[in-house]
Amino acid sequence: MRQDREKWDLRYGSGERPHDGPPSQFLRRWLPYLPRGRALDVATGLGRNAMLLAQAGHRVDAVDISPVGLQVAKTRAARRRLRVRWIEADLDAWRPAAERYAVVVVAFYLNRTLFPRLMASVKPGGVMVVETHLHRDGPPPRSRYRLRPGELRRWFAKWEVLELEEGTFGDAKWELARIVARRPGGRSLKIRCR
Repeated sequence: MRQDREKWDLRYGSGERPHDGPPSQFLRRWLPYLPRGRALDVATGLGRNAMLLAQAGHRVDAVDISPVGLQVAKTRAARRRLRVRWIEADLDAWRPAAERYAVVVVAFYLNRTLFPRLMASVKPGGVMVVETHLHRDGPPPRSRYRLRPGELRRWFAKWEVLELEEGTFGDAKWELARIVARRPGGRSLKIRCR
């Protein structure tokens, strides 16, 4: 969507850097247990989670709508000598290849139309890590960007759930929903559960 691209380009270009900070603590905690291989970071923004995955040895594809944000991420990754394939795409229309990734990470981005395509992009035995905002009561203005209680469990009803939690964690200001789930089938990609 052109409006989304312009909005994020303006934010990144003006120095406003939402989600610019350390990688997700939830992803960091699970990183040693995730299967090795190709990984996808969805709505990568400035690439914090993509770079964490690359540093851990994954072959990373990172997709986002903002070329300005991707350029910042690319520059940061080059300084750290990390290899990431940066993909500029409108996530409303983008289609990842089926069964391509051992790991798919979605942090603080919710697109219910894209979700089935992301799930299909995980190899049998691969893992999806999702962490985003949760909304419990009433319709706030941005509720379409927040999960409802139990929604992740329903999405992953046919997958093996390795961890699922909803609530406020650490010093977070908002309620979150997060899950690590393994797609059934195929050769089991070794995951050492915590």
